[in-house]
Amino acid sequence: MRKMGIATALMMVSVLASRFIGFARDVIIAAQHGATEATDAYYSAFILPDVLAYFLAGGTLSITFIPLFSGYLARGDEEGGWRLFSTIATGVGLLVLLGTIVGEIFAPQLVPLVVPGFKGEALALCIRMTRIVLPNMMCFAIGGLLQATLLSKERFGWVALSPVAYSVCLVGGGVILGPWVGVEGFAWGALVGAIVGPLLIPALAVRNSLRYRPRFDFGSAGFREYLWLAVPLMLGATLISVDEWLLKGFGSFLDEGTVSWLQNARRLMLVPVAILGQAVGQAALPFLTRLYAQGKHEQLAQTLTDAMRNLAFWALIASGGLVVLARPAVFAAYRRYEFSVADADGTALLLVGFALGIAAWSVQSLIVRGFYARKNTLEPMIIGTAVAAVAVPIYWGFGDWLGGFGLSLASTLGITLNTVVLTVAFRYRHAPVSLRRIAASAGRALIAVVPAAAATWFVLGWLGDLDSAATAAVHLAVGGVVYGGLTLGIAAALRADELSVARELAAKVRRKLRR
Repeated sequence: MRKMGIATALMMVSVLASRFIGFARDVIIAAQHGATEATDAYYSAFILPDVLAYFLAGGTLSITFIPLFSGYLARGDEEGGWRLFSTIATGVGLLVLLGTIVGEIFAPQLVPLVVPGFKGEALALCIRMTRIVLPNMMCFAIGGLLQATLLSKERFGWVALSPVAYSVCLVGGGVILGPWVGVEGFAWGALVGAIVGPLLIPALAVRNSLRYRPRFDFGSAGFREYLWLAVPLMLGATLISVDEWLLKGFGSFLDEGTVSWLQNARRLMLVPVAILGQAVGQAALPFLTRLYAQGKHEQLAQTLTDAMRNLAFWALIASGGLVVLARPAVFAAYRRYEFSVADADGTALLLVGFALGIAAWSVQSLIVRGFYARKNTLEPMIIGTAVAAVAVPIYWGFGDWLGGFGLSLASTLGITLNTVVLTVAFRYRHAPVSLRRIAASAGRALIAVVPAAAATWFVLGWLGDLDSAATAAVHLAVGGVVYGGLTLGIAAALRADELSVARELAAKVRRKLRR
């Protein structure tokens, strides 16, 4: 558990750096271009590559490959693991290459299917930028396999560097090329970033141990096991993946700039989700996989319970903070130059709807890895696809009723339902994670959050209205101190043992710095 904590801290630093740079990209786009049909087109240009990658490569290849490669390492057969790597890389690489070619040729016919509300120049610009970023699929597919080998060997440093490099290149492309090609510069930056970050960096990390040879051994037992894990991810369409597609698809029918508002608000919400849920999930999967392979099912359930209850506690605190600080956060981040007060207010309202789902987003990223550690991708796919099917009319109805805010609420409702069903299914079908202990941690968080958020709201009202990014920064700083101090103070008064996790991580950081 201690080693997992160190790995989690490392991944948190990586995710935080990557998200900060990605956030800087959104700030630059907002300042330079505001919220217009051009920015709507840019954010929507990634939908078709994401859809093709999902159905051609099973989404995140590392999720399916880590349990397989880890199994070979546990048996002392690393050579066999690399043979399987070669077979999967050859098959998936050819499939994704074919998908890229088809996408490039038929983009004018395919893009309108995913953003049916776009017309005229917005559609043309979206098609052009889609063609620029389509090759990213190959980089993420092969790079995902390379990163999986590193994670299986518990080499987290190189994997942590990859998303940071991608984000740096993406922002650099927009800043350098922006004066000549506008928002399209960020699309070119994303292409360069995909080559450098997800592909080149892990390739350099494994260069001494990489044993790739083109292999077409698609009848081998290892490849059949891979298909058993990957095909459900390829055929299913879980809410985790389709949420963003649904938001942009239904958002394309709403007023100009709505897709950009949704993107900016969702991106801010995903910062704490990535720092908490994504980092914990990535770090936990190799450890959970090993516990399951060793037959330590009770220890696996205990480890997962502890991680889930701590994650739920901190995610709910983050959720309450972002809800009450939504307006100053958005004004401080985006309100400048071309991004108007109306754009900032619209984005802040959507952020409130999204922020209510932070805990659900964070916990689902961990509980689903409990399934993956058991080499079970079929069950979460079935659950996720069923929830997505139920959620589609919710997005449609809420979007028609409340516009962009309705879409943000639909997203929160959908992910909450998905997380609850996944957790209950895992609890009663696979391992006895303690729902009571998880609920108790969530309850302690809410007891701290509600009065702290109310007090912070009154303080923000006393500070006056926002008239610039500078005053918003003051509101954000003061509100953050008040909210953070009150929540932690109340949690300490409750003697919440979840605070011990933060104390342990802080102690480890201090020890590292002293060395």
